[in-house]
Amino acid sequence: HKFLIEGEDVRKAVHLLSYGQRARIALARTILTGANFLILDEPINHLDIPSRDAFYHALTQYAGTVLLVAHDRDFVQRFPDRIWKIVGEKVIRDAE
Repeated sequence: HKFLIEGEDVRKAVHLLSYGQRARIALARTILTGANFLILDEPINHLDIPSRDAFYHALTQYAGTVLLVAHDRDFVQRFPDRIWKIVGEKVIRDAE
């Protein structure tokens, strides 16, 4: 339920779920395997607002390290401890 898969959806075959639901299931499975380092590329692109909030909450509860690429400014301001920007050919640590 933390990944917003509830009700009849828990009994559906994965291929019948929405892309966002499948993405949340993939993240849940990865976390349940004991992974302590996640590399995520635009993880919230196909998620609706409630799903984004659930995803954000799940990541804040995650004890491991997360390296992610995101262009969503709101998400970038809410989540990371450190931000690096790619400017031209340089990687710059954000002063914020």
